[in-house]
Amino acid sequence: MSRRRRRRRPPGGGGGPDQGFWGESRKRAPTPAPIRPTPLPAALPRSLGNPPFTVATAADQLAVVYEEAVRAATALSAANGLLADD
Repeated sequence: MSRRRRRRRPPGGGGGPDQGFWGESRKRAPTPAPIRPTPLPAALPRSLGNPPFTVATAADQLAVVYEEAVRAATALSAANGLLADD
């Protein structure tokens, strides 16, 4: 039986000259625009109509989930200094 040949990697990880150890570019990404949290998190799902569930409170429960998602996203944005100054 013949031995399997392993593909040789070029020295330095095989990435281009602008890539670091983990393959991330050393160039800085542009600063994103400031984030403004929405005052009505459930507006989009509400605009789609009633959810196809038999539970009468499904729309209210989904609204709570959307509100919590907005809270978490706002906290992450604030922690990283991305919130707009109002």
